[in-house]
Amino acid sequence: MLIAAATGGAWVLYFGDAFEIMGSVFTGQAPMSVYLWIGILTFTTYTLAGIMREQVCIYMCPWPRIQAALTDDEALNVTYRVDRGEPRASVKKARAMEAEGLPAGDCVDCNMCVNVCPTGVDIRKGLQLPCIQCGLCIDACDTVMDKIGRPRGLIAYDTDKNIEHRERGEHVEYRLVRPRTILYTVLISCIALLMTYVLVTRTMEDVNVLHDRNPVYVQLSAGGVRNGYTVRLLNKMHDERQFVLSVEGLPGAEVTAVGQTGTAENGFPILTVGPDTTREYRVLVAVGPGGWQAPSTDVVFTITDVASGVAASADDFFKAP
Repeated sequence: MLIAAATGGAWVLYFGDAFEIMGSVFTGQAPMSVYLWIGILTFTTYTLAGIMREQVCIYMCPWPRIQAALTDDEALNVTYRVDRGEPRASVKKARAMEAEGLPAGDCVDCNMCVNVCPTGVDIRKGLQLPCIQCGLCIDACDTVMDKIGRPRGLIAYDTDKNIEHRERGEHVEYRLVRPRTILYTVLISCIALLMTYVLVTRTMEDVNVLHDRNPVYVQLSAGGVRNGYTVRLLNKMHDERQFVLSVEGLPGAEVTAVGQTGTAENGFPILTVGPDTTREYRVLVAVGPGGWQAPSTDVVFTITDVASGVAASADDFFKAP
């Protein structure tokens, strides 16, 4: 349960300051929703990883399906070397068979490979979809081989083609560089470069705007029109920052952030966002009589860092009669 709470329940730390949440949890001051989600995530983690782990690996984990699509007869997979292991027999019986001049394999049918498998696969029946390539059967088999004085590697990373070569008495070979592996290497490299580019060029600020649904607009007594928005600002830096919120596409518009009194020289509000956090503001945009030309006008909300001048924008619309 402790492992489930640490690995599952800890997911709540992604949605707020981790140290603040943990402090409030242990002092009993956290919101009930935090305790509720820690309980739900701990329960699901304990159930899936502690009780249903075999079913999760077989039916829910995507890795076996991906593996089956990527592999071929020259791919290195956890493999039972049939040419060496068959026919199976206990140690005593194998010695008796050898004494009679009969072939005897190294597999003593101890079932250790099956017992340690998290999905219950008998690797001796060949590569199967539930196999997650963890290699536990390799370690278990090597331990048994050490105890009975036989060479390791009865179960090892090998290819189907090499098994066929050994059965025919031919030389085995490993072709790590072939068209399939070259293609995979190129694809993985391209994805890695793309991820690196996105990480290096990522912005340290962002803004999202959500227009009010009801009412869509408000007709003012003086004849003007006002629209309401929820503006969420994201600050990815570890210092508090101030942003000027401006609106483009609506000449003469008056922009007000509820609860904020500071304004820039151009009259637009100044919004403060704490370090490494997001903050929502209620923003009202109003125009005087005749200040709109269509029932829906495209507008752009822009936040500009007061200190550095960097900016981020989000598109939305202004509704009017």
